[in-house]
Amino acid sequence: MRSVNVLWKGNCRDPQIRYRLLGYLHRLARLSDSYLRRGERPFLSLVGEEPMTPPRANIETIDKTIGPILISSLIGPHPETLIARAGEAGLAVIEPRGEGPPLIALDEVLLRGLDFKLFDPRGLYPGDDRMSFVFLECPEHHFLDGRLVEITEKDGALHLLSPSIHLHSYLEDWTDCLFAWIRFFLVGDFWWQRREELQGYGDYRGVFEQLQTERGSAEAEEATFDAVLSTFSQHAEHTIDQVQSLAKA
Repeated sequence: MRSVNVLWKGNCRDPQIRYRLLGYLHRLARLSDSYLRRGERPFLSLVGEEPMTPPRANIETIDKTIGPILISSLIGPHPETLIARAGEAGLAVIEPRGEGPPLIALDEVLLRGLDFKLFDPRGLYPGDDRMSFVFLECPEHHFLDGRLVEITEKDGALHLLSPSIHLHSYLEDWTDCLFAWIRFFLVGDFWWQRREELQGYGDYRGVFEQLQTERGSAEAEEATFDAVLSTFSQHAEHTIDQVQSLAKA
């Protein structure tokens, strides 16, 4: 099975909903971290050697102002609309050299959210195995405010892009379940693409609606996220067993 790049976008301007979502995702991040720590070696710097750069933390809680910053117009579902709004607001729009979408330049932005490494015992995609749920807070420019972004550096400049992660026959269906849960219960315009747009949402929505009718919205929200965590653990344990079996063969 070929590898797949999963891309997601979303816009949530309600701080209370963002807080709720991040609370749930912190639970997922801690669960992923518990598996990652099983195989981690302690980070050591030998006496007399140049200090090494410590590895990136498995979980990063983001709450900071950064800038200057370049924002990809692809963080929204309609890049042309973002570019038009940026022009109306008097913001600089930069056409990149070579391929790539137009970029919106800002002096600084406030970012709040969570970025964490997703456990995969195979370690196939170092550096491309993280989930970013970082929100851009920019109330003075409402067309950017509340957008989900991923922070990266390119050509010496800070960029905000649409979040993505690389997967290969592991947790692919599970991401559909997680993202469908986010869209149904919390962020109504949350969007993702695995092999298709909103892959699996139609099936999960029916399950969520039935449970919501039977148990109420709050209980259904909690119960289905517990199921998301449980399914993640099942996939992780199964893949650990597969990797260990192959190593012994």
